[in-house]
Amino acid sequence: MKFNTISLLILLISTITLFSCGSRNSQESFKLQAGDLLFQDLDGSSLSDAIEEVTAEEKPLSFSHVGIVVSGENKAVLVLEAIGEAVQYTSLDSFLTRSLNADRMPKVRVARLKNTHQVRINQAMSYGKTLIGMPYDSVYLMADSSYYCSELIYEMFKHSGDGSDIFKLNPMTFKDTKTGKFHLVWIDHYKKLGMEIPEGKPGCNPNDMSQSKEIEWVFDYSK
Repeated sequence: MKFNTISLLILLISTITLFSCGSRNSQESFKLQAGDLLFQDLDGSSLSDAIEEVTAEEKPLSFSHVGIVVSGENKAVLVLEAIGEAVQYTSLDSFLTRSLNADRMPKVRVARLKNTHQVRINQAMSYGKTLIGMPYDSVYLMADSSYYCSELIYEMFKHSGDGSDIFKLNPMTFKDTKTGKFHLVWIDHYKKLGMEIPEGKPGCNPNDMSQSKEIEWVFDYSK
């Protein structure tokens, strides 16, 4: 069977249209749910870069921040996060546009708790809302009255259901994965705080949390 030039042109246009519509429909059909975790490759500060450099493995996208989706008034989608000076709400648009890749797409991936943990989400969010305004934990130590981003998520689910850990704590490291030495940013950070680097203390970070077997990846805003 032979195609003339016009037939080939029509076939090509139809194929492009099919794939374009399929991609667009996939993005439009995705809906965030309360309790979804937004893992972000956050640029713009030396601490963010240092977090990635001491916790990331060799992979295309590493994470220095995480927030959780909550429902606001009038069905507005908000992100509850520990960032800046305190635990706070952030609009979804502000969260997504905070850090963009070369294609101007948000460097954010969405993870969802597996079905066995979904029943804990409402209680976790209720606890999280009680922490609004609590100070950001610039010391990065657990069990105090301040919170860093992944600590907030950990504590929210720790105070839900039967209190069992969905996410695990691991010994923290502040050493550069390439050199094995303390990252200069962390040396300077804790020197200003007047304290020793809490190497080996239990904690959590967005990269470790993103590798949990208790979550499933459901969407990638960077694409």
